[in-house]
Formats: sequence, C-alpha cells, structure tokens
Amino acid sequence: MIKKKDLIIFGVVCIPAAIMTINSYRPTWPHVASNFTFGIGFIYLIIGLCIVVRNFGLFKTLGYNRYRRNFKKHGNADPSARPVSFGEYVVDTQRHDPFARYLLVGAGFIALSFLFAYFV
Repeated sequence: MIKKKDLIIFGVVCIPAAIMTINSYRPTWPHVASNFTFGIGFIYLIIGLCIVVRNFGLFKTLGYNRYRRNFKKHGNADPSARPVSFGEYVVDTQRHDPFARYLLVGAGFIALSFLFAYFV
C-alpha cells in the first residue's frame, strides 16, 4: 500500500529530476525518459544511503563517544557501573527506517533509465 508520505517524497524527488530533464540537450522522448528516470533513481539512492549512514555509520560512533563522556561526567554513584558497549549502544539507538526500500526503488529507476537509454 502506498502511503501519503511516499507520494510526497516522490513528488519532491520529481522536481529536481524534471529540472535536469528540462536542461537536457536532446528533446527526443527516449532521452527525456532516460534522464527523468535516472534523476529519480539517483535521488532515491542518495536518500537510502543517507539513512544507512545515519543508522550504522559515523553518527553512531560520535553519539557513543558523547554518551561515554556524559556517563563519566554524570555517571552512576555505584563505582562498579560501566557504560554499555558500542554494540549494545547501536542496537538500543537504532532506528528502523526503511532504507532498503529507497535503495531498491532507486536501483529500479536507474535500471529503467538504462533500458530507455538502450532504445535510443
């Protein structure tokens, strides 16, 4: 089922793809279709990769270092208390965003753009 949020994202993604297509130097329909679908696919891939980095990448490492500093500064009164490990921190703070959906949709649109480009 398509949600309202997905339609809004698709509409926002279509705007830069349309601008890229308008600035295309060949006005034939296979070129226009190829440029438009590639623009949509590329932007969806960027969105998916940003979600992946946010969930698993550099930001988790920086957040864990901030957590450890705060734990040492304002830690528990119990001297045997230790901060959680990095693995436990990642699991506890992980968001379940559908990054795979964005990556798959982006790859599908890019494959479709190559199909259109093949018929040029």
